[in-house]
Amino acid sequence: MTQTTSPIPTVLQPYAGTILDADSHEYTPVNMWEEQFGSVVRPFVEAHENSKMPIRAFVAADDTEISADTVWNTKFAKAPGAFDWDRRLEVMDFTGIDRQLVFSGSVGLYGTSFFFRADAFPNMYRSIEGDRKAYALKLIKAHNDFCIRIARKSDRLRQVGIALADNVEDLYAEVKRVVDAGVRAVWIPSAALPGGVSPAHPRLDPLWDLLAAANVPLLAHVGADFEFLKTAKWRDAPQFQGWKAGEEFQMDPWTLSTLHLPVQNFLATMVLGGVFERHPGLRFGACEVTAQWVGPLAQNLDFWHEHQRKFSLGNMEGNLRLSMKPSDYIRRNCRFSLFDIEPVDIYIDQFNMPEVYCYASDYPHPEGGRNPMGDVSNRLLRFGPEVMKKVFVENCSWLLPN
Repeated sequence: MTQTTSPIPTVLQPYAGTILDADSHEYTPVNMWEEQFGSVVRPFVEAHENSKMPIRAFVAADDTEISADTVWNTKFAKAPGAFDWDRRLEVMDFTGIDRQLVFSGSVGLYGTSFFFRADAFPNMYRSIEGDRKAYALKLIKAHNDFCIRIARKSDRLRQVGIALADNVEDLYAEVKRVVDAGVRAVWIPSAALPGGVSPAHPRLDPLWDLLAAANVPLLAHVGADFEFLKTAKWRDAPQFQGWKAGEEFQMDPWTLSTLHLPVQNFLATMVLGGVFERHPGLRFGACEVTAQWVGPLAQNLDFWHEHQRKFSLGNMEGNLRLSMKPSDYIRRNCRFSLFDIEPVDIYIDQFNMPEVYCYASDYPHPEGGRNPMGDVSNRLLRFGPEVMKKVFVENCSWLLPN
């Protein structure tokens, strides 16, 4: 049952049915994992028996009424459409969303986190024995198989596959498998070297070619950042204790202020390493890592690009040369989702890059807030309908192409 009171702010009514959402999540409760992802996840279900995370809470069915109140105020697995995909399409219709990126919120996300921590933290899921990293990869494959099934159900639900492997060949093979099967978005965790090499290394050019030719965006997302900072002891101080733990990251001030660093490093490497010069059609998106760092990064890269000859033995000719300023590649090839709390109006004032910011709901995670459409649109009012349409419709079409 759907109540008809509109959850869409008046200023966005002209765009209802065309709004694009750069970040949402599948959120399947543990008791439904086997049904959603198959029997391979059974040991993972058992490993979560004593978990206190919200994902562990029993939810019998995705049956919460769809209303203006529930879609914005009910979070996690009880939110309507959290794990029933016919109902998610109803929620999208109700909130004016045409297409939506859907990142993992359960087996894929937790499996990716487990992959990076399996050897370093033997007490993490200690009931899982043997080759723990190999099992984590089985979980990720189960998630990707799920993405393939949903891709066949509706093109509006862009379930995001996960690309993770120890070598370039296996990385390429898994991405090709899911893309050939219809998956139209891929997350490569940005805290670790993809396939064990720099993202700017020519060995990855076939992978970037594959994604560009298929119009499949390469996405970064919070949630698998352990390898970037090999120790978490930076957070070991009284000021950072006692804060909430979210589904994807800790909520203490140190974590929140550094969660963008892996993606910033990954993107800087790609830009200065000529990836977007060699692959002008490659689509890149950074989701749920804030967008406040984008303008300063563009300025920083432009500065060092302008003065690179002072530090170079050569002139960076041939295939090493960048034909544009780094900021121009960011404007052309990259998009960034916004948290509802971000002052996007100030970003636009300071850096004049309105073409890179995208609306995102983070549905059904609480980090998305209770009024994301209203919070973001209110900050854009003074720029008029042109910028409003960019942020809510046009910009994200780069990540969600028809």
